Amino acid sequence: MMDHVIQLAFSDTVIVIAGKTTQNSPIIAPQITHFGHSTAISKLQEQPYPGPHEHTGNHTVSTYFARAYLRNGERMGLNKTELLLYAAIPEQYLDQGENRLAPYQLARLLHKVMVDADDEFMGLARQRCRFGVFTLLAEHLITCDTLGQALEESQRFYRLVTGAVEFRLRREQHLTHFSLTLTAPEKDPDSVLMELLMLVWHRFPSWLIGEVIPLQAVHLTLPVPVHSQEYRLLFPCISHFGQKHNALVLPSEYLDYPIHRNEDDLKQYLAKVPLVWFRKQNFVELQTQRVLQILKQSDDLQHLSLEAIAAQLYMTSRTLRRKLVAEGAQFQGLKDSVRRERAIYWLSQDATIKEVALRTGYTETASFIRAFRNWTGFSPRQYKKGLSPGHH
Repeated sequence: MMDHVIQLAFSDTVIVIAGKTTQNSPIIAPQITHFGHSTAISKLQEQPYPGPHEHTGNHTVSTYFARAYLRNGERMGLNKTELLLYAAIPEQYLDQGENRLAPYQLARLLHKVMVDADDEFMGLARQRCRFGVFTLLAEHLITCDTLGQALEESQRFYRLVTGAVEFRLRREQHLTHFSLTLTAPEKDPDSVLMELLMLVWHRFPSWLIGEVIPLQAVHLTLPVPVHSQEYRLLFPCISHFGQKHNALVLPSEYLDYPIHRNEDDLKQYLAKVPLVWFRKQNFVELQTQRVLQILKQSDDLQHLSLEAIAAQLYMTSRTLRRKLVAEGAQFQGLKDSVRRERAIYWLSQDATIKEVALRTGYTETASFIRAFRNWTGFSPRQYKKGLSPGHH
């Protein structure tokens, strides 16, 4: 790790700061719920928050952000000592501007400020945004077909829920500007909320499509800030300050990218918010999941080819095949696994062997029988007998 990075073991009573060990009172990792609904959102629940091992590599963040979140927490009447203890950040550590934190620490601090204040906007907007609003929106967005539809729904959602922030999607032939505007910018003089919103609305849409959106630029109305060097870690593009609007500039083609996320994916994602906003994005084995989902939803497995699926995923068949191999999968193997599951299900429903063959994408029953024997070691008829009541 870099110098000045705190390393913590929450089960111990020892904190290592800048390479030196100091004895301290026990720090117990608080238990909190995921970033969503709660019957008592002011209380922290019993689901453990992702631990320090969740952040990757040597990525660290400036203490500037911690000071900003802490300052807003105090302004809203929250207890400074409790906030710092929860985030495992010694107060004196924040006094030195060159110090850096693990993303895990900053995430804990932000989460507690939002939970205790019951405001996802941290008191920096015209209206409070109750804790759990982001989850409501996310649950809706995973049902959208494309990224463009999801962003349009986002701007409609916030217009209905709160008048504090306005989203606008301006699509041109090659580039799209996704702008964010606070209706009371004077309440966020240091652009703390705007920076967070810009970060979230690049990283969450990237998660929705399973690829890091290659921003062309980020436009911000604020003048060049003292922590401008952090922007190279926040956004993978050039940052322009002193602009007329706050906007993310992305290739227009990405608006047509499909969303392949389900409720289980979202549940896992929300359990790690806001940590996932502060650490490097890494989408692993997602192409395999996407292909499997398309195969499972298809009513015509016989004619569903790798080329057809690649077209749905906006890539060439060669690229998709390469990505599947990198994830340890092959298209034919994935297709056979879906066919096998479907065949076993319909055999258990007492469908005829010919019907099962058709439902699994085989026009010839003999071809299905050979394939089923290769999958299971039994013929479909033997398998059906094995399912019969009283068969031993």
